[in-house]
Amino acid sequence: MHVRVGPVAAGHRIKGRRRGTLLSSARSAETDDVSRNAGKDGCAQSSTSKTKVWEKDLTIEKRKEIEKHWIPLIKEEDRLQSLQEDCSKEKYYVLSMFPYPSGKLHMGHVRVYTISDVMARFQRLQGRYVIHPMGWDAFGLPAENAAIERGERPDEWTYKNIKNMKEQLEQLGCSFDWNREFATCDPAYYRWTQHIFLKMFEAGLVYQKEGEVNWDPVDMTVLADEQIDEHGRSWRSGAIVEKQYLKQWYIKTTAKAQSLYDGLHEVNAELWKDIISLQQDWIGKCDGTQLKFALEGQENMVFEPLHIYTPTPEAVYGVAYIAVSPDHRLNQQHLYKKILSVAAVHPFTGERIPIVVSKSTQFDYHNNVMLGIPSISEASRCLADSLNLKYLEILGKRADGDECIVNSHDLNGLTRSEAFEAVLHIALEKGVGGEHVSKRGRDWLISRQRYWGTPIPIIHCNTCQAVPVPFDQLPVELPPISGLTGHGPSPLSQQHDWVNVTCPRCGGEAKREIDTMDTFVDSSWYFLRYLDPHNTSAPYKRDTVDKYMPVDLYIGGKEHATMHLYFARFFCHFLHDVGLLGRREPFDSLLTQGMVLGKSFRVKETGKYLKADQVDFTGTKPVEKDTKNPLVEEWEKMSKSKHNGVDPEDVLKEFGVDATRLCILSAVSPQSDRKWSNDAFVGILRWQVRIWKLVGSYINSFTSASHTKCSDAELQEWEENLFEARNLVVSRATIQFSKKFLLNTAISHMQDFTSTLGKVPGHVAMESQQYQRCLADLCIMLAPICPSLMCELWTALASISHSKLSQKYVWEKSVLHQTWPTIDDEWKRPLVLQINNIKSGVIPLPRQVFDSLTLNIAHELVRHDPKYQKL
Repeated sequence: MHVRVGPVAAGHRIKGRRRGTLLSSARSAETDDVSRNAGKDGCAQSSTSKTKVWEKDLTIEKRKEIEKHWIPLIKEEDRLQSLQEDCSKEKYYVLSMFPYPSGKLHMGHVRVYTISDVMARFQRLQGRYVIHPMGWDAFGLPAENAAIERGERPDEWTYKNIKNMKEQLEQLGCSFDWNREFATCDPAYYRWTQHIFLKMFEAGLVYQKEGEVNWDPVDMTVLADEQIDEHGRSWRSGAIVEKQYLKQWYIKTTAKAQSLYDGLHEVNAELWKDIISLQQDWIGKCDGTQLKFALEGQENMVFEPLHIYTPTPEAVYGVAYIAVSPDHRLNQQHLYKKILSVAAVHPFTGERIPIVVSKSTQFDYHNNVMLGIPSISEASRCLADSLNLKYLEILGKRADGDECIVNSHDLNGLTRSEAFEAVLHIALEKGVGGEHVSKRGRDWLISRQRYWGTPIPIIHCNTCQAVPVPFDQLPVELPPISGLTGHGPSPLSQQHDWVNVTCPRCGGEAKREIDTMDTFVDSSWYFLRYLDPHNTSAPYKRDTVDKYMPVDLYIGGKEHATMHLYFARFFCHFLHDVGLLGRREPFDSLLTQGMVLGKSFRVKETGKYLKADQVDFTGTKPVEKDTKNPLVEEWEKMSKSKHNGVDPEDVLKEFGVDATRLCILSAVSPQSDRKWSNDAFVGILRWQVRIWKLVGSYINSFTSASHTKCSDAELQEWEENLFEARNLVVSRATIQFSKKFLLNTAISHMQDFTSTLGKVPGHVAMESQQYQRCLADLCIMLAPICPSLMCELWTALASISHSKLSQKYVWEKSVLHQTWPTIDDEWKRPLVLQINNIKSGVIPLPRQVFDSLTLNIAHELVRHDPKYQKL
């Protein structure tokens, strides 16, 4: 990237208030100072004394003093910057999964939002227009249950938590664009969730049917399979989940299964990595289709149609029967190999198809109903013959001997693959299925029998059946309810003034739908609303969204790599297909951060978890303090019940914001689990002190009355060494920040770089241009991670006499408004030669040659290398 630098203001100085300190002690007019000190160029003033006496030690108190001074100034800088959209710059959309507003940050939040903020600040230093929004995934069962426990209304409890968590995120130094903020429980947001839902309803992708569901008897709502643990208990209440049949709302995600499977080829495979295989496994190979068979039984009996997966739709005219497992709902008497009184209707011919209860049929894990096609299955033929069922042979031979379809109406004469596609086309036209799906394909059940969620915008009329609420009557708002109990029927069913309405189609008496939507519906498109959050006439303006999509970097937990990611992708595929979005895949690069683990202590015999103060650590192994019982010591996900959680407020109070941000990113990669221990702060605090002393020594050298003169030879040697070290660390750090996102590795490189700078003699440092570049670039590269300390150090460096300052930087601006350092054109990068995977030589190349390198040029360079010729 070409670096453009501005002129340095003549005689520029940063003046201070108090001798011997870098910080102002006057805080009485802090609010006014924020806007006044920020300035139009984003450069805040510190209180560096005129004599520039540097305080020797960077104590905890000094860190807190620095952060108290800088955090509000940086917050104001970030606010002003977020208001300045610059279309001339390349965009970069960095998004972190928005949180559920529980009221208090945990260490997992600290990790993900620190990563997000660091990437946003880095991209700004790269000269890009960065979109870095934040909002709140505010609906859902946890908020409702918490409000019930406290005797509050869910909305009051939720908004109180949002206020608390927003303050904590700001204290953490996160540069979120709060101008884009919203909560999913705001009618101004869920109006458009309902709007998109009705668009799907219009497209035939929303339907209601009675189906078997997982019922939580404590929380009184349905659960997805993924919300049940391996012991059959609800992930929220812990209750044993029951099976029930309820009429529910579904979104037909199977209709986009093939599209979603294929779309995984469009994402950044290097960063999605195993998430691609997780998504592929979730969707399944789309090698078949589902066909809908209506049911006929005794008079006045109503049955839901059967949706049956088949990998061989080309043989549909050869169906002799439909087999259901003994535990299928249609089998009331648990019979085997018996034909039920209810029959299916062939979707193409209208003929009645017998339904057989079969114990011998090999049903798979995902399906308990199967088409019996004797002409292509020996097992089906045996069962049909044993029950004297008639069937057609649908496979025959052409004159040339090739296999083809016979006895199948318009399919006759087609190959099996040709007939496969033809049947899918016919089924789609008839509305009886036909999409490419896998055997594990299931539609998305979105109904929830609770209050705190987006109302489903459907009105039920005895005459008109399910009628969508007109678009101009959205949003359908939740009625305010006090005194929720969490027991009994759906709370909305008791709100008679809200429930009872007139049908918008016929004007007759009707009732609103009383189920609310699964919160995953709200979180499946929020990243689009961020881009146009104040639009009152549409969910978003397509031109605006197309300009900034896709999300360049999406950061969130791996636990959301299936359901949430799948549903969000489905929404975008749908919106793309109906012309409301220019691109179907929403996320380019994906960074799934690991969990933050805490050390837990569990009594070996009983499994009881203990608090740290209940543990005796005096022996070789920890034991229970009172009983001396042996303990199991483990690293586990932080949890109140396991007493292994850490309150971020306590950490920030003890070590400061910058040190916490550095610590949470160091040592392990963002993708790995982090074993949290305050012991990790020891090395981080020492490193910060070393940087502080480097800058302090450098500044103090300019106030010294005399210093040792540096010889030309010594200076030249150090200039060459520092030139190499600076380019190497810039190269390595840039790759980690921009490509691999291994921030821990970047930090490690900068720590090594700091050690190198610490070896430079003071008299050399004062005369070395490269040393000043090294200090300045170290501050810039660390600014995204620890902005307060780097703002202070940068302002101190900028106070040096103008004649001594490098012209490569805009010193009158904040370190957060500099340009990320780049590699010098003349720096030679290594082209490594390997023979049989063994390093055999290195050819150093100037940057401009290296950056334009092709394989042919590389081969030509190697052929002329003497070592290669010798080998």
